[in-house]
Amino acid sequence: MRIMILTPGLPLNLDNIRGGVHSAVSNLLKGFQNEDADVRVLSFSREVKEDTKIVISDRIEVHYVYEGPFPYHSMNYLLAGPKIVKKHIKDFKPDIIHFQEGSSFMFIRVKGLNKIKYLQTIHGMSFAEAKRKKKLKDKLTWYFNGVLQLSMLPRNVIHLSNFSVRLFSKRKIAHGAVIPNAIVQNYFDIPLKLNTSNTLLYMGIIDNNKNLLFLLQAMKDLLKAGKPFTLNVLGDFSNDMYKEIITTYIQENELEPYIKFQGWVSQPAVMKFIEHSDILVVSSKHESLPMVIAESMAAGKVVAASDVGGIPEMIEHNVNGYLFNLASPGELVNILERLYDNDEKIREISSRARASAQKYNCNNVATKTLEFYKKCV
Repeated sequence: MRIMILTPGLPLNLDNIRGGVHSAVSNLLKGFQNEDADVRVLSFSREVKEDTKIVISDRIEVHYVYEGPFPYHSMNYLLAGPKIVKKHIKDFKPDIIHFQEGSSFMFIRVKGLNKIKYLQTIHGMSFAEAKRKKKLKDKLTWYFNGVLQLSMLPRNVIHLSNFSVRLFSKRKIAHGAVIPNAIVQNYFDIPLKLNTSNTLLYMGIIDNNKNLLFLLQAMKDLLKAGKPFTLNVLGDFSNDMYKEIITTYIQENELEPYIKFQGWVSQPAVMKFIEHSDILVVSSKHESLPMVIAESMAAGKVVAASDVGGIPEMIEHNVNGYLFNLASPGELVNILERLYDNDEKIREISSRARASAQKYNCNNVATKTLEFYKKCV
């Protein structure tokens, strides 16, 4: 089978991927290396001015193409994108085209696909994002994306979770499947820790939705109870206002010795931080199906996460991880209190987490994705 995957903004250096859709694409490619498939990834980029090709394997290539001359992404996708795609369709002759991004990126399909079967993976929930934005400009942007997400949704769709299925239940879909994002084998190969060091991990952009402040409040209560945790924060702030809120809270509550901001780090470095951590905390107000949870579970780490979006589909409370309600701050505090210096419990949960994460293994995800492609075709 010949597969064309379309995605915007994939980094030229794949080691610089910072999660999200780009990690999903990169990991899926690793799974496709074990399948009977020829794959061409077409990434629309502002990093290049002329076509640039990277060979992943004998049957997998990534082509970076200049996005277009217009100042707005949507204009480039509508006016320049179809011509680029037609050129690569003529050269590659795909059986199916997989959009790994929606909203205005789907403008490419208006004149660019020549009746070839295509599908989209729904990664984000635009209307949910719009509700959380405080600035009017940001709200309007995300509401616009939400309208496009609904109006441009193809008839063949991959959902990451049943939560996503429910949100789009009123849309007419010819073929749908629930297939999570893929995780590479390297995470499963990380050795299990035998003893806890009471080390927490936060991964991702630092903003109001990811809700780092909620975790810091729990750490303050635990410190007062004589159970101090250390925290590594991987990621950076989305804006100066939230950064001021966080830094002020840390200073006022004397948490500086316990928190280390590492910034964005490479994927190999991410794995090292996961290896040396005990517990990943995800305190987001909204999520679909976070890859950081799947990665940490595959690495045999305890995950404590808010019970929002698709997260409850990943974690069975007190079996392979922990769930807490954001309306009850004491729940996270109680979870971490029980895990403090508790080597036996952490090993027990870690083992179950790794076993349940096999469904995210890139080989399993690639096989399911290829089966869905054949169904669509």
